[in-house]
Amino acid sequence: MPSTYCLLSNGGLHFLPYHNSNSTDISLTRSDIGENTTGTKDSGQSMPLPSQSAFGIASSSSLPGMVPKDSSSRIFSTIFTSKARNQYPQQTSSIMGISSNSVASTVSSSCQSCVSNADWPVSGGKQDDYSLSKSRSTSPSVAKEVEKCCAHSIYLPDRYIEPSESSNQKLQVRQMLLEIFPEWGNNEDFIELHELTGGITNMLLKCTYKGPENVQNGYKTVLIRTYGRGTGLLIDRDREFVSHLVLNSYNLAPKVFARFGNGLVYGFIEGRALHFDELSNPSVYPFIASRLGQWHRTVRVKVIEEGLRRMRLEFRQSEKVEVSKKRPGNIWELIKGWIDILPQIKGLVAVCDKNQDLQQVRMDAKDPESIQLTLKQILSRELEWLASEIGDCSPQVAAHSDLLCGNIIIPSELSRELEEAGRNSKISTRHLHFDTNPISFIDYEYMMPGPRAFDISNHFQEWQGFACDKSLIPKPVRTNQLLRKWCMSYLQKDGSEVTEVMIDDLIDEISLYYGMPGFYWGIWAGIQSTISLIDFDYGGYSGQRLVEYWNWKRWYLKEKGSRLYKCVK
Repeated sequence: MPSTYCLLSNGGLHFLPYHNSNSTDISLTRSDIGENTTGTKDSGQSMPLPSQSAFGIASSSSLPGMVPKDSSSRIFSTIFTSKARNQYPQQTSSIMGISSNSVASTVSSSCQSCVSNADWPVSGGKQDDYSLSKSRSTSPSVAKEVEKCCAHSIYLPDRYIEPSESSNQKLQVRQMLLEIFPEWGNNEDFIELHELTGGITNMLLKCTYKGPENVQNGYKTVLIRTYGRGTGLLIDRDREFVSHLVLNSYNLAPKVFARFGNGLVYGFIEGRALHFDELSNPSVYPFIASRLGQWHRTVRVKVIEEGLRRMRLEFRQSEKVEVSKKRPGNIWELIKGWIDILPQIKGLVAVCDKNQDLQQVRMDAKDPESIQLTLKQILSRELEWLASEIGDCSPQVAAHSDLLCGNIIIPSELSRELEEAGRNSKISTRHLHFDTNPISFIDYEYMMPGPRAFDISNHFQEWQGFACDKSLIPKPVRTNQLLRKWCMSYLQKDGSEVTEVMIDDLIDEISLYYGMPGFYWGIWAGIQSTISLIDFDYGGYSGQRLVEYWNWKRWYLKEKGSRLYKCVK
């Protein structure tokens, strides 16, 4: 795979090749421009531009980026930045060099949140990809917001970290971190590693620099997450990476510093993850609802999809992989793909057998060898029924799809208040003086275009915890006052009025998707039960989650006849 510099801009991902050199300057050239221009020193990288650039280099004077100093690995460096080409000087025919130190601070200072509901068209031509389209450039408000957006990362495809703790793993981690953060010096002993827990598929390391060097960019603590064994069957890592970059550009995710062969390096958010019984705390859930509402209104699905398309096109071609290979484009396609690879799980067969009265297709297998096929057949027909019944009943958004307690971070001030008062007790947060919503969402592995009501329902199902205590899940009915308050916070935007009718409609919408998370995670856990090395009862969990779907379907078929749903046929 050739070393490449990537530029993700306005929903498009662009590429410039580069290689290592012993020079202390960076030289960027184009064969059709002429004279080379040397740029910022202290990087040790040389980056020749291709003859046909991904955007108009001739009309650009600078390109922010980040390149590790003295790197010996092949690196992909990506940046998500939204600046109009016409904002750069027109007379220059070169691009300035990129320094891992000077540019990092420049990019950091210019990276502001980009929260705009503008529906931005994406340019299609190569030379003009980096410029605003005509319809967008005529809108000053859009151009102003576009200018604020940026996020960047480096890609180390040849770096792999052992998933299990060992001395060799620690050495690999420290060496990689010194490559990513040259300002940390070259002494591996100054890097402290601490393994964190909370997830059930990946390994998570907290890495802290303890050395005497002055860290100019201020990042002394980062997280490293390695992908769990076999999770590539379930998770699109390209999508996760692009989604993280886009979220960071909206200031909705921490910086992603690097992607390596089997994981990510990203920013550490001070605070702690919630406990599952804190999800319903009246002092906490309004923050969660408000943040999720902001997420669904702000993040543009088309920006992620276009960046993902270009990334796959570029890298899969270089790897001689079929570019047109079908990848799931939404939550429905993802579930279908999971069903196709679902192995024979006795627990799932038993769960289906107990609910034959609800099935779209009856189990008619007469010998054990046909059970696996029959299980897939049952679940495929259920998915078809589910999609035809409620598939159009909720707007499609960039869904987080895994909003459990471990993926919601609260600051230490709020944590102390909760611990002192009791995790289920209501507290006053006024004296904490939060200027903005203190809640952060992390872990974007399962982020995918999907119905907003699925994302909300999935979060509510997580109130039960891994022990699956169903009594903790809020009932999706209009008379549930907790749910009404939650929906109020979700719908509230910049002081706008939220009517009782709007809340009623959202609760009805949510209730239609209350069975989908059980269906989704039941199939997921069934696959995990055969590939994961983690000490967790995936088989039992799979059966419990699938029961949720059947119970919801029984409730829904009963309610459908007596309850007026606006979208149900």
